[in-house]
Amino acid sequence: MNMQEATALDLDAEISAEAEIEKNETRDAVPLGAQAVRVEVPVDRMPADRRRIYQKVAALAKRAMKTSAEGENVAAARLAHKAWLLAPDMALTNHVLGLMLYNLGRLSRALDFFETAWKIDPKDAEIYQKLGLVAWKLDMLEAAEKFYRLQYKLAPTAVDAAINLGGVLRDAGKFEEAIEILRTAIYAHQENYELWNSMGTVINDSGDPIQARTFYEEALRLKPDYGRAHNNMANIHELLGEPELAIPHFDAALKDPADAMEEATMRHGRSMVLLAAGRIEEGWAANESRLNPNRAQATLFTLKAPFWDGTNPQQLRGKTVLLVGEQGLGDEVLFMNIVKDMLEAVGPDGELRIACEYRLMPLVKRSFPQAVVGHHMSANVEGRDVRVVPKLEDGADFWTPMATPLRAFRNTIDDYPAEEGFLTPDPAVQSEFRTQIDGFGSGLKVGILWKSLNMNARRSRFFSAFDAWEGVLRTPGVDFINLQYGKVADELELARERFGVTIHQPTDIDLKMELDKVAAYASACDLVLGPMNATSNLAAACGGKVWFIHARSSTWTLLGTDRQHWYPQTRSYFGKGFRDWDNTMKRVADDLAALAGAAD
Repeated sequence: MNMQEATALDLDAEISAEAEIEKNETRDAVPLGAQAVRVEVPVDRMPADRRRIYQKVAALAKRAMKTSAEGENVAAARLAHKAWLLAPDMALTNHVLGLMLYNLGRLSRALDFFETAWKIDPKDAEIYQKLGLVAWKLDMLEAAEKFYRLQYKLAPTAVDAAINLGGVLRDAGKFEEAIEILRTAIYAHQENYELWNSMGTVINDSGDPIQARTFYEEALRLKPDYGRAHNNMANIHELLGEPELAIPHFDAALKDPADAMEEATMRHGRSMVLLAAGRIEEGWAANESRLNPNRAQATLFTLKAPFWDGTNPQQLRGKTVLLVGEQGLGDEVLFMNIVKDMLEAVGPDGELRIACEYRLMPLVKRSFPQAVVGHHMSANVEGRDVRVVPKLEDGADFWTPMATPLRAFRNTIDDYPAEEGFLTPDPAVQSEFRTQIDGFGSGLKVGILWKSLNMNARRSRFFSAFDAWEGVLRTPGVDFINLQYGKVADELELARERFGVTIHQPTDIDLKMELDKVAAYASACDLVLGPMNATSNLAAACGGKVWFIHARSSTWTLLGTDRQHWYPQTRSYFGKGFRDWDNTMKRVADDLAALAGAAD
């Protein structure tokens, strides 16, 4: 942003605008808050007129920071803007105005002013910390890494530089580099609890929660009430299949959140472990935290009808109710488990409207002919999923996202359905696909999946490497069929060349886009194997036989048990602790061999 562009700042508009959505949680980052900016500099060598201006803007900058520290961010921004108008070519005024805009949540504009301050004074290490954090929050990881490396170069002993650079490298999947940065810092600052905590998070994200726990324990030894370390210890216990042990750590963490986003994340995490521990009613009530807009992953709904909170189904009798899909596609399928309950709740004089993902519409219409079915629409606004339901919400008495009715209808294991499937695939299409499947050979027809389309560094921990499937794929008497959408050519070649196994490719179907066909194809297989994703959920929801493969026993959908009660005909496989793929896949291979042998 050049000086001329900078003068176009409409401060009143920035003040009245909502806080910009943060695209990245910036876990364990050292926050800015209202921290000081270096104001006192030698002025004796300045020209007299410049010295007078500097003294004025320095006084305004100090007042702005003091006012911001007192929580008066709007007044602080006005003071900083006044200082900037006096000297828009000074690094100090741009730096302080950027900080005040940051505190207002106007991240992109804050970045503009921080960049101007940097160009004026590139030797100021403090500005790189701010540039890096804003870029990180906007999920601009390459830019954030660049700025933090510059800060680290200018201030190699700064703890915040090591922590934040390590966090950005972690989010980028550069675990070894992050560990080396933090290891060096820990050697120099062995009593710094934040460094131990940050190292734990890097190691945990790399897939080693047991080693990560050691670092969190040291952080808590140094500071027993440290909220972030308690939150991270809770996540470790959940990963290791110990959800009950996670709950006290979440409770401790919630006494010390760094900000509203961190608190929202903690509350949502606590709700998940309540469900994983089998405390179902309590968990669904707490799970309303998923809708908190301060949570980075929360879907933002823009609907005008009154919100139904799931506490009193009698409110729905005779009403027009809009049920809106939420979260991922697999979750949307899973949550349709309660559609029949909702139809009964509104009764013959009411109307249930379902807004689902548009690719699901044919399947949902066929499955629930009593409901009015349309689709929701989503837009990415400042990195967040904003969902609307045009037309379908007109005249609705209530609206509710799909997981909320679980509070009313799924509070105990006995509340989950006994029937196999609640969605109805197209029988003619299913028959056609079964004919295609039968042409692949004489063995048991098994569809397989092994990954998610969204495989970032953190998420990939929950999916087995394809090599782990060797024992399963070598099972005699089985014809394997690829149900994995996305890029699979490398894995199919590996199976053929290394394992000697042909994984057959379906024809006349787009495994990503044609979900009605996917439901028919997957449920036409004798068995489907894989993690819980859209395809495996569709197969199970249509009554297909599915064996789910989990990274841990505490997956929240298990509800504290050893199987998915959403789909009574399914099985779930997991090992001890986290990512025990050897034992998990051996059990799958043994059971598959027994099933194939029985089918001969």
